[in-house]
Amino acid sequence: MKLKLSLKLWIALSFLVLGITIVTGYSMLSIHFFFRGMDSIISANMEHAAEDYLHAQQQTTEIAYIDGYTITRSWDEQTAVVKKYFKKPKRYAVLMKHFTRGEAGRGSGLMYFLIKLRVEGQDFFISRTLTRADASPLVGKNARQSRHFIITLSVGITLLLALITWLLMKRLSQPVSRLTKWTHELTPETLKRNPPDFAYPELNQMAKLIQSSLSSVNEAMEREQKFLRYTSHELRTPISVIRNNVELMHKIQQKQSSALPEKQQEIFERIERASLTMQHLCETLLWLNRDETDSLTKQHFRLDELIHNLVEEMRYLLKNKPVNIQLETQACELHESSVAARIIIGNLIRNAFQHTWDGSVSIQQHGATITIHNHCSQSNKDNTGDAQGFGLGLQLTEQLCQKLKWSYQNQVNTDGHCAILTIIPAHSLE
Repeated sequence: MKLKLSLKLWIALSFLVLGITIVTGYSMLSIHFFFRGMDSIISANMEHAAEDYLHAQQQTTEIAYIDGYTITRSWDEQTAVVKKYFKKPKRYAVLMKHFTRGEAGRGSGLMYFLIKLRVEGQDFFISRTLTRADASPLVGKNARQSRHFIITLSVGITLLLALITWLLMKRLSQPVSRLTKWTHELTPETLKRNPPDFAYPELNQMAKLIQSSLSSVNEAMEREQKFLRYTSHELRTPISVIRNNVELMHKIQQKQSSALPEKQQEIFERIERASLTMQHLCETLLWLNRDETDSLTKQHFRLDELIHNLVEEMRYLLKNKPVNIQLETQACELHESSVAARIIIGNLIRNAFQHTWDGSVSIQQHGATITIHNHCSQSNKDNTGDAQGFGLGLQLTEQLCQKLKWSYQNQVNTDGHCAILTIIPAHSLE
């Protein structure tokens, strides 16, 4: 699993890693120059020994020993130990070093030095063997002091860098935290106020951008809700007129005991079905635009009886269709909004009936859970695969279930759709 770091932690770690890298690099550089200085001192001493050898007018080819340095004019005259550990130098003024660890443990080794110099036009090979006892106590003291100073300075700089990084992150994180808190607390009312000052121009610009974007979205949603609300209310009147006239036509037919011609009867039934669909859609839209769902009127009702009533009301959608209905219910009494349950369950049953042309529709109710599954034949699959198959009605049903906090699932199978609705009582959500 990939580890994700917060922006603040990532910046802090980057600063610390960069600081520690710089401190470590300069510490190593200080140690390197310390040893370079020691090498320069030894090289200078070797050069002074060669000059002293010349000034002493020792022009022989014999090996000379001055201040512990072995000075020869040829490489073959150097000691066997030096020739064992070093090859013949080819370059001038390059100090060569070799360390051998002694058998007595730490501090008992030998350090060999060799350099080739040209002094007053003459070549000299100068070597020196040093032990810890030969070194001046002042050298060891200075080395220890330098080491302690470098370590102390490195630790101090690292701690100071960590402190500065912490203060910087704290200074930067406070405005960012306030921006995050302000963003989470935004409401349609607070969007109309000017954003607070977040100390940095970039954060202030981001706050204005967030406010502008959310204001645009909020205005679009308000326009959409107003449009739906007004449209739904305005459509109720013509729909009511259509429904009343349809019922009036039924009563006239019953009184006259006469049936309409077959073609006119089909037209009349299509008008009746379309008016019912429009009525259900308008009711759903009106419910979706309710500001509060807690104030809905709740009453005791039998869920199984409601399902049976809805199935009978929707049977007209299966007229002249070879569709078999499998209805299985059990006694269940709920204390919820029966109107909301009627709209949602009615939408599900109507969609299943309306878009099943050949096959079967299974409706099962166990407790507060209703499962509606339409099984389509092979010839019906082409009719159920389009966008109208389970479209607007089920989308509105899903939104209404989310608003009421009822469990709703819509599964697409190879032979149809399966809708599962569970009416969750409000007290179980608390």
